Formats: sequence, C-alpha cells, structure tokens
Amino acid sequence: MKLSAALACALLSVFPAAAAEEEAGAPFEAYVGVSGTLVLPQGGSRLGRLGGVDAFVGFGTGEGLSLEFAAGRHENETFLALRELVHLYAFDFYDRLFGYSAFDPFFTVGASGWIGGPAGQVGPSAGIGALWHLDDNWSLRAEASATLGIDGDVEMVYSVSVGLQYTFGGGD
Repeated sequence: MKLSAALACALLSVFPAAAAEEEAGAPFEAYVGVSGTLVLPQGGSRLGRLGGVDAFVGFGTGEGLSLEFAAGRHENETFLALRELVHLYAFDFYDRLFGYSAFDPFFTVGASGWIGGPAGQVGPSAGIGALWHLDDNWSLRAEASATLGIDGDVEMVYSVSVGLQYTFGGGD
C-alpha cells in the first residue's frame, strides 16, 4: 500500500509538468545512459551497502526539464526510479553568471526504490547532479541522491553514481 502511494505521488508531481510542456511545442530530445552506483543506507538495516549498474532512459519535456526512468541490479535488490530532472541552464541567473558551457548542473525529484530482496526500500527521492557534455551527443554524468524511506526499515538511503549518457539529436 505504501509503495503504491509513493509511486502515485511521484507520477502526480511529474506528469502534469511534462504534459503542459509538450503541448507548448517543446522539442523532443531523448537520451539513454548507464552508470555505476553505490548505495549507502542510513542506520542498521538489512538493506546494507550495495553496488551495481543502472541503466536510464529519458526525454526532454520542456526547456530545462527531462523525465527519466532508471532501472538496475544492485547485488540482491532491483532498483527502479522515476524522476524529473531540472537543468539549471534554463534559468536566467545561471546564464548571466556562467553562460552556456559544457557543464550542465541539475536537480532531481521523483520516487525510487530497491525491491525484490529481503529488505525493500521505496520512497520519494531528490538529488543533485551534473553533466559534462563531451560533444553534442555524449556526456559524462555524476549524481548524488537521497530517498526518504516510507516503505521499509531505513529512514534515508543515499546513493552516488557516475556514468555516461548519449543524447539523440543533441546537435539539432
């Protein structure tokens, strides 16, 4: 029941913004990627420290926004996430301070969880990250996030990841 409530809240917070931006005629830009992830749960629990590989797919939903789905296998747990990325380059203050460059910081908000093992953990999540654009299509990506445990025995789960992202049509 708690898992369903968390996923419903995430969908309600993410999809209305995506639909509004698509109606405004925002360009469609898709991306895929892979990252190595280290999971660090707070306090003593059966969820323990996990390492694994995540794959993610996303698409632009408007100026500076992206909707993303991620999945991965972390030892004995399956990781799933649905999140909205808010890129800072879309804000005027970022452009005035730094201008456009290869550095692209972002915030994330959504829901994530580790399920299928002895100690599942699901809840709303938020994070920060950055892309370093190598060219129009390839980017290095780093991210740190925190998940509030509402369905499990851990209050907070922290994760850090580093990976590579490919954007389709990045130079258009």
